[in-house]
Amino acid sequence: MPRELRPRKAHQSYTAFVEEDEGGAPEAEPSHTGPRASDDSGSDSLAPVAAGGVPFDDDYDDDDDADALAVAALVDAPSPTSEAPTPAPDTPAPKPPAKKSKGKGKAAAKATPPAPGARPRQNYSLPNPNVHHRHRPAPLAGALRAERLLRPPALFTPPVLGATHAYAARARRVGKAWGASIGPGPVWQVVEDVGWFREARGGEGAGAETEGARRPRVHGGVRVPGGWGVLGPRDAGAYLPTGEGGRAPSVSCDFGPFGAQTNVELAPLGAQKLSEFLPESRAHVFNAGASVWGLDWCPIHPDDRPHCNYKYYLAAGPFPSHTHSPNIGVKVSRPAPACVQIWSLCPSSSDAAGSEGDRGEIHCELVLCIDSGPALELKWCPLPSNDPLSGPSPVSPRKLGLLAGIFGDGSLSVYVVPYPPDLAATQPPSLGPVHVKLPEPIVRIELEEAACCTLDWANSEVVAIGLANGAIAVYNIARALSAPSELLTVLMIAILPTHYFCVHQSALRALAWVRIPDRNGNGPTVIASGGYDGLQCLTDIRDVGGHVFNRTRDAISAIAYSPFLSAAVTIDHENVIKSYSVAPSTLGRGHALMDPGGPVWSISASDYHPQLAVGSADGTCCTTNGLRSTRRGGYVPFLVHRVYQLDYSRNAGRFRMLDRLKPREMLERPEGGGGAWDVSVGVQRVAWHSGAGLAAAGLLASATGSGLCRVDFLDGRFIRDRVPYESVEAMRLEDGDEMDVDEADEEDSS
Repeated sequence: MPRELRPRKAHQSYTAFVEEDEGGAPEAEPSHTGPRASDDSGSDSLAPVAAGGVPFDDDYDDDDDADALAVAALVDAPSPTSEAPTPAPDTPAPKPPAKKSKGKGKAAAKATPPAPGARPRQNYSLPNPNVHHRHRPAPLAGALRAERLLRPPALFTPPVLGATHAYAARARRVGKAWGASIGPGPVWQVVEDVGWFREARGGEGAGAETEGARRPRVHGGVRVPGGWGVLGPRDAGAYLPTGEGGRAPSVSCDFGPFGAQTNVELAPLGAQKLSEFLPESRAHVFNAGASVWGLDWCPIHPDDRPHCNYKYYLAAGPFPSHTHSPNIGVKVSRPAPACVQIWSLCPSSSDAAGSEGDRGEIHCELVLCIDSGPALELKWCPLPSNDPLSGPSPVSPRKLGLLAGIFGDGSLSVYVVPYPPDLAATQPPSLGPVHVKLPEPIVRIELEEAACCTLDWANSEVVAIGLANGAIAVYNIARALSAPSELLTVLMIAILPTHYFCVHQSALRALAWVRIPDRNGNGPTVIASGGYDGLQCLTDIRDVGGHVFNRTRDAISAIAYSPFLSAAVTIDHENVIKSYSVAPSTLGRGHALMDPGGPVWSISASDYHPQLAVGSADGTCCTTNGLRSTRRGGYVPFLVHRVYQLDYSRNAGRFRMLDRLKPREMLERPEGGGGAWDVSVGVQRVAWHSGAGLAAAGLLASATGSGLCRVDFLDGRFIRDRVPYESVEAMRLEDGDEMDVDEADEEDSS
């Protein structure tokens, strides 16, 4: 008897459960998951609707398209209880065309919108705004008045400044103007200080917009502690980077245009001006002697800059040798000899010194010899803490500032750095920089259960520390800084954190304060952090529970807060740089900004402009405009500028630094990528200068694994060299015209 197959029966569709007969339930309005804007409101914040009725937002990131479409389906789909339109009685109902399946494949399933109440794909604390809304970054803090440059800046001459309406008061127009910037650096016409600090002198009176009021001098009573001494070349050798033969070897590198480069041997503490090979270049390269992880600019009070001849000081912390590799979370025993170098970018000694075209020179003026181990991270106090430099000083040496760092002994230590010119008389200039043996730091914070891994200043008194056990500790060190020297040892033992909480499951690698005030004008209170567990969190110290805004499968090595973007800038999957908004209305919304060619080492954001700097393991230092236009496909391209790229030839045993690289356009869908590069070519730290005024906003410092460090002065330009709104005065409404401008006219004029 032949075998009979079971007859196939049609299975009932699940959509039948959500369909109702005519006249079943009463007619109901479509449900909405968030506030909806009127379609005919005329607002520029509404995105166009694509063919087929599916709304799209050209400012959304591609990774969020699935969430946006899901929300769109929930918003625009009719309610299951609503009554379907019925055809006329004498008109037969149209039948859907039958589709034939080819081959043995199954028939395509009918696409149905997600059922009401369906949970989104992500479990994060993301909002659910209307999908029509196009998010434009807006400042979360700032005064109504600010300063701006009236003429192109020069590094070693006094800037010409004027008062104007601040970005916080004219965010729409100034933000659109920044979107038209296509250069590697900031556009000087719209540079302004949007950083916020609690110590700033409040009010909107005369002089409140000046830099001296926004960034006042702090810690005036702190002095250089006694016990320091100048070391000779032989004694200082134990603290300097070493090589196989004792002293660190020279670095051989090719500079100049591609195809016609010149080889230069850079000795330790040697420097090279790149204008000798590239006439248009304003960059300088110096050799720190070994791989550098710690790099930061020193802020100087504006009243003291003319008295120091407009020098710009930079701290660099090299490793003890080229083969040194730190183990995260492992403490080294003291004493662990190491050094921190203080470099200065100063006017050149040629006849053109002090002129507007002076490209300057860079020298190592001071070497701090310490016993805390190599610096893993260095950060100056963000506000000027130098002693007054005008006139005679009652104390000698005067202090340059307060330098905090994470060192190899697992501690956070704060050193009082002496002013280098006050020590120059202790030895002849022919011997090079002055080597100073510093005593114990003025503040040292150590925890028994974990080593310190990263830090960030909230203001001049509060510092946050990321620990190797996944915790964050917040300290107020104001009392320790102002204590007499005989009580420092007691306070170092008794100092306790004001907050201590666990956020991550493994070591923290990156941490940044979100510098915005709270409701009472105090703060900041929010910390953005990333760790080796792949989590990126926002934590309010008033409610010590971390809120995850992103999760990746990579270790998070860098995070920064940009006040222009009102967002935390960090790493997403496949090394993509993304900004995650911290504004309440768009909390957690991410936007892709750039796609470096390799794993990211460092990210830097400035208080003066929205340009972001990124250093990656493939040897490139890149910049991009974070406040780009919200319209994709517009006439302003999304450019990523490669400032330089460092290569290494194992056969020749020398490096090659490439300049004049063409910018590349950011893809709508970053492809990511990988590769293998020598560890010595990685750009391990980048730092914009945010403490020397608007004229120095384009200074960018970067450090590599080879010991070569570079200082660039970058500037930008508007597309087609045309100032938006025809002039800066019209852009900021300086003529006193407070009348609202039609949004469509603004869109056309931008």
